[in-house]
Amino acid sequence: MTMEHGEDCCVKVAVHARPLIGDEKLQGCKDCVTVVPGKPQVQIGTHSFTFDHVYGSSGTPSTAMFDECVAPLVEGLFQGYNATVLAYGQTGSGKTYTMGTACKEGTHVGIIPRAMAALFDKIEKLKNQVDFQLRVSFIEILKEEVRDLLDPATVAAGKVENGNGHAGKLSVPGKPPVQIREGSNGVITLSGSTEVHVTTQKEMTTCLEQGSLSRATGSTNMNNQSSRSHAIFTITLEQMRKADPIMASDGMPIEEMNDDYLCAKLHLVDLAGSERAKRTGSDGLRFKEGVHINRGLLALGNVISALGDEKKRKEGAHVPYRDSKLTRLLQDSLGGNSKTVMIACISPADINAEETLNTLKYANRARNIQNKPIVNRNPIADEMKRMRQQLEYLQAELVLARGGGVGSDDVQGLRERISWLEHTNEDLCRELYGLRNHVHSDPCEPELHKTVSGYTKGEGLKRSLQSTEPFDVLMTDSVREGNPKDIDDEVAKEWEHTMLQDSLGKELNELNKQLEKKESEMKGYGHDTVALKQHFGKKLMELEEEKRAVQKERDRLLAEVESLNADGQTHKVRDAQLQKLKTFEAQVNGSS
Repeated sequence: MTMEHGEDCCVKVAVHARPLIGDEKLQGCKDCVTVVPGKPQVQIGTHSFTFDHVYGSSGTPSTAMFDECVAPLVEGLFQGYNATVLAYGQTGSGKTYTMGTACKEGTHVGIIPRAMAALFDKIEKLKNQVDFQLRVSFIEILKEEVRDLLDPATVAAGKVENGNGHAGKLSVPGKPPVQIREGSNGVITLSGSTEVHVTTQKEMTTCLEQGSLSRATGSTNMNNQSSRSHAIFTITLEQMRKADPIMASDGMPIEEMNDDYLCAKLHLVDLAGSERAKRTGSDGLRFKEGVHINRGLLALGNVISALGDEKKRKEGAHVPYRDSKLTRLLQDSLGGNSKTVMIACISPADINAEETLNTLKYANRARNIQNKPIVNRNPIADEMKRMRQQLEYLQAELVLARGGGVGSDDVQGLRERISWLEHTNEDLCRELYGLRNHVHSDPCEPELHKTVSGYTKGEGLKRSLQSTEPFDVLMTDSVREGNPKDIDDEVAKEWEHTMLQDSLGKELNELNKQLEKKESEMKGYGHDTVALKQHFGKKLMELEEEKRAVQKERDRLLAEVESLNADGQTHKVRDAQLQKLKTFEAQVNGSS
């Protein structure tokens, strides 16, 4: 996939504070989180944090979360931008409920069902102009192993191993495990995972439900349905513009699409919650699962810290993406090619105050991460565009090589010549005016002054040539009134000036024609003179290298000839060497 560079943008962070649940109320827990009215600011104890959005509690209603945070990402898919929605928080804080991973068909509680609905609504509007292809994949990371939740064989094996209520190690005979791969363009992909083609919202919802039922869950003291794995639901949208798009009812296109092909992905990530064994009461396999969950979240925290530290970012410090499979899969989402929104889910109960504070600190660091979202285009179309540009450049180079081009120095020389001719014309006009002052009478002087000043303030020699006739008429009138002898001298001088002006005018007209011709030639091959200079500079350097190589060969042959003379070998061999030496000397002189 070929990509175009874009502007950097920060990771957006929203906080979702759920209400107190029944168990917390029975334990007498109190709300320890305060939301500043009218501001996206959260206070807990003496700590205060500012985010992009705050939902729940006394903040913005949770129903506005999708419209403000996720809807712009869905819209960006149709422009070719990748997107990620990431839900993080302690166990039991409402991440799965917020994302809607465990939703049932027909419900629009969580983010994922609403994103599906918005996606298909947009496709319905553009279906007459663009062909769409949708694929979905659903994977989970369980104890540092990637499981494919849409693969029937994997699902069957997982159900057998989960019969005792614990998620065991996944092993499907004859099937290679899902591997994380990095392409030549730096894009992270999953090798061996199932991608299901879908055409309707119902089909996509079925995939989500099937994967959710196969996901590893378990009961702890803090959550009866605790997610024991990190889940990533990915929607891939491919767009191909139709050759003959159908217009809307008003005859106008529904929406402009600037590219023939675009491909973008939406990652919807439901992380497992951070937990403490003392609070969850887990042991055995549950305890091991908790260890792996916390290890992955710790690696994620280290990545966020490395990307969020401006000093480390400028110094190009190492980012530990490879410390876990979770951070490896989220490499594009954090600091890479994606528009990312992180939703920090928190519990307002004072019994969870420490975990809530850690979650807010975690999210606050993520706000400093700079992503680089770019448009994902068709690599073939981009290659054709690049080749067209190269062809235009070579055509311009060919024009110059055949001698049809014009250098900027030639144009500058013509302009300087024209400027000199215009100054010369003004000098001649002033001299002519001085001579006429001696010949003309006072009544004629204002008219003469007006005429001559028209020359000095005119548009150059072209205008002076067009005005030669009035000068001749004025000169004739002056001759009739003056002394015959003086008049003969003045007429001769005036005639000389007129002839000189006529000659200069013709030369100026010719130069103007040449200038226009050369400027039109310059427009013929474009204005990329800098690139042409660089190219010919490179050619010159290559010729210099060739010249040095020939000189080196000449010196070697000269040494051989001298050696032959010293050894007294035959004249025939020496003459052959001398002939070859003369050939190289001719090449050196020719290249000079």
